[in-house]
Amino acid sequence: MFYTVTEDYLRVFGSTAAVNARTAWKARKYVVEFLISITSGGGSLFANSNQQQIKATTPHQQHPMAITDGGAEHIEVLCQGSGMRGCWFRCKVLNSSQRSLKVQYCDINDCDGSAKLEEWVPAARVAAPDKFGARCGGRLTVRPSPNSEYSSDNNLRVGAAVDSWWSDGWWEGFLIGCDMDAPNNLQVYFPGEDRFATVDKKHVRASRDWVDSRWVDIETKPNIISLINSYRNPMPKITLNPLPGTSAPGNSNFTAAREY
Repeated sequence: MFYTVTEDYLRVFGSTAAVNARTAWKARKYVVEFLISITSGGGSLFANSNQQQIKATTPHQQHPMAITDGGAEHIEVLCQGSGMRGCWFRCKVLNSSQRSLKVQYCDINDCDGSAKLEEWVPAARVAAPDKFGARCGGRLTVRPSPNSEYSSDNNLRVGAAVDSWWSDGWWEGFLIGCDMDAPNNLQVYFPGEDRFATVDKKHVRASRDWVDSRWVDIETKPNIISLINSYRNPMPKITLNPLPGTSAPGNSNFTAAREY
């Protein structure tokens, strides 16, 4: 297997004299080394071809995602720990190294509540797969803040992938219905934590993945209710005793069983 980059990639991230769009690597580690060598010079990790790269003043002091237009860059960080799986937290980047970002959470305070929580997070961690296979493979646990905060009515259909603002973050979910007595109340299922919630429509946005420096729409799951039921109530295996007078072939002392 070989890994290559495109001309568009080089226009966004820059290039070196030793690399062009036809350069191929035989191992993934060489791709990582190339990315580090390109981005260590500064600029925005989520830049486009119209943005200028910013030269780093000292090695490892400024991550390519850290500073944009003279200010801290706002991003979102995906939590995949127990109890918070599937929640994107709003953050701004304060500092960085080659492989990590120091972020300040916009909506979470530290233990004593005196200031916003700050911590270092991996800059290029690949997100774990989701249970329904709806998400893009290879997506990272950091991404830029979406340009559009809220969803339009056209996206609000059963099975649509949505992010819901709940408990200080944007939770990945699927729309499963609405309250007939209060049409603005939407019923959402959060697969990461296997939970249901009723959310005001104004706190719901279309859910997308950030892959290859662009936003990718998530396929609607019209059969979402069946998927949820299958996950929550898997068909159990049934063990049947053998018919009277039968035994497993070749062993008269062994009682056979069948699983369906």
